[in-house]
Amino acid sequence: MQLSVVAARLCSLRASARLSMKSAADAAGLNTSTIFRIEHGLVAPREATVRTLLELYGHGEHVGRLLTLLREERVPGWYDAPGVPLRLSAFLEMEDQAQIIYTYCPLQVPALLQSPAYALSAALAALPAGATYEQAATAADLVAVRQRVLDRHQGPHLWTVLDQAALTDPPLGRSEDRLAQLDTLAKAAKQPHLAVQVARPVRETGYLYQGPPFTLLRFPEQDRPDALVLHLLHAPVVIEDRRRVEEHQQAFARLSLSALPVESTPEVLDGVRATLVMS
Repeated sequence: MQLSVVAARLCSLRASARLSMKSAADAAGLNTSTIFRIEHGLVAPREATVRTLLELYGHGEHVGRLLTLLREERVPGWYDAPGVPLRLSAFLEMEDQAQIIYTYCPLQVPALLQSPAYALSAALAALPAGATYEQAATAADLVAVRQRVLDRHQGPHLWTVLDQAALTDPPLGRSEDRLAQLDTLAKAAKQPHLAVQVARPVRETGYLYQGPPFTLLRFPEQDRPDALVLHLLHAPVVIEDRRRVEEHQQAFARLSLSALPVESTPEVLDGVRATLVMS
């Protein structure tokens, strides 16, 4: 099973790099028949070959993800599918395995709580110049797949803190789409395993978090340490350094304590809704 997943991923990466089998083989110093056999799961590639091909395809920094599958060190999941960007795979695996998810997104609604229209608009706004609508639609579909974890039996608890700007200035032009996103958040706020808080203005709290959006992941295994994920411009970066994890745990605690209480979230959402209806 792992071999077929590796094969499908290498085939997808080559196609994304716009290389034919012959071009890839020539650049990697291989035979075209070798590329064919690797991509069809007929032969297990050598680790050195995987490294060479990923460097060629522009994903050399993620070679470890494929090697863990090639070595059968882990069982593949939906996050290993060819359609899932390799740069997101490690984070999505951890998110899928987490028992508790804490997240702070200053300027946008976190992916796990986005409506379909919001997910598409956010993807369109985030993709680089020249990206296609189809690429944005694929990214939005991935958000929908991620959200299934919250509906899973004994799925994770999610605790998120939002800034007011995430509600009042979403990447949505149509008022009906803005209202739909508010409805999505209102529904989430009623779920016992979800907590949604809205931050107070900094002028009231005196606390200003000066870092990128982040997620903290806590796992059910007693001996597995918590992980920190920084949501940077190019990709999420997973950090397991104990000191940095603790720093962000303290930051989230301060953000949560200084935010409006969970029970006031429906009132806040109603206030934003009233503003939209009146405009």
